Amino acid sequence: MRIFVVGGESRDLAAIENALRLGEVEILSAAAPFAAAPDQRRYAFAGWTLDAATRDLANPVGRRVNLTSSEYDLLMAFVRQPGQSLSRGALLGALRGRVWSYFDRSIDTLVARLRKKIDVEPGRPPLIRSVRGIGYVFCASVSYLQDPGRSAAA
Repeated sequence: MRIFVVGGESRDLAAIENALRLGEVEILSAAAPFAAAPDQRRYAFAGWTLDAATRDLANPVGRRVNLTSSEYDLLMAFVRQPGQSLSRGALLGALRGRVWSYFDRSIDTLVARLRKKIDVEPGRPPLIRSVRGIGYVFCASVSYLQDPGRSAAA
């Protein structure tokens, strides 16, 4: 991560501060934080399985759970970075590059919809936990499953 400290009095600095305050600046990262290696196409977490190639999610008893495109993209962002706090901006960025503003609550609605689909076992800790002032964290441990058609050495 780079941190730039800009000091002094100048019109450029005032313009940058104003753009940041108005939300007119979008910070993009050249790295793809949610990219997965090609051999990591099937994920397992808390009894669930997610196949990234077919976009299929199966619950612990093997029943398929339908996800919208946005719910799928959100779940992929979570399983690719389990245990890490992800900001609302980062999560919205993973949803086809949408830009997030401070007052945008669409990600909260989407997380609530995804929670209803995957947090179905009463009494069990939630798989997605809110982190106040930050965003969300995926609490389940995630493992990568070997594709059935590939050998273990591949």
